Amino acid sequence: MKRLVLILCSLLTLTQVHGQYRFFKIVKDYFRVDPFTGRFSDFVDAVKTDPELKETESSPKTDTSLFSIEADYKTFNPFTLKARRVTMALAEKKFPVNTTPETFDTLMLYMVTGFFDSTRETLQMVQKEYKKINAKIKKDLPVNRTSGLGQLKDLKDGQITNHAVNNSLAAPISVAWYLTKKNELALLVVLRMKYANNRAYPGGRLMDYFYLKQSY
Repeated sequence: MKRLVLILCSLLTLTQVHGQYRFFKIVKDYFRVDPFTGRFSDFVDAVKTDPELKETESSPKTDTSLFSIEADYKTFNPFTLKARRVTMALAEKKFPVNTTPETFDTLMLYMVTGFFDSTRETLQMVQKEYKKINAKIKKDLPVNRTSGLGQLKDLKDGQITNHAVNNSLAAPISVAWYLTKKNELALLVVLRMKYANNRAYPGGRLMDYFYLKQSY
C-alpha cells in the first residue's frame, strides 16, 4: 500500500536564488519539467499531461484542499543507478505565518524519488550517488545542513542534505536517501518553490515539511 510519510526538516527563512547559480542546471538534470522557465500554470499543465507518467493520482485545489499530483514514471530515471521504480510528486503545503491574526502561506514541493533493491551493495551505491549529487550542487549552493534520518519513525537509516546560498538563507533544494524498517531503499531530490504572478521561484521556510513517498 502506498502512503506518504511526513518528515520534518529544519530550514531557515524564505529566499530567492539568483539565475547565475548552477542550481537551475541541477533542476534540468533531475526533473523532466522545469518550473522556472515560462508561466507557472504552464509548468503545472506540463507535469499533469507528461506522457512519461503512469498511474497518476491527483487532487485539485479547492476551498478546502490543496493541489497535489503523484505518479510513477514509465522509463525516466535521472539517477545513474538502475532503479526498480521512479516516482514524481508535486504538492502544495500550507503553513502558518502568523497566529494573531491567524494567517497561512503556501509552498510548492516538487520531488523525484528512485526506489532500489535493498541489498548491501545497492545501499553503498545509493549512498555514493547521494554524495555525488550533493557534490554537484555544492559547487554553487553550499551545504546548509546535513541531518540523519535514522531516528525518525518508520526509518531505519538515512540522511538529508539541504543546500542554500549561505547559512542565513533557506534551502530551495535537498537531497536525501533513506532505508525504511521494511527495507525500502530510496534516493530523492526535492525542490521547494513559491509562486507569484504566475512565476515560480525557489525557496523554503522555517519548519517546512516535505513528503517521502514509500511503498508498503
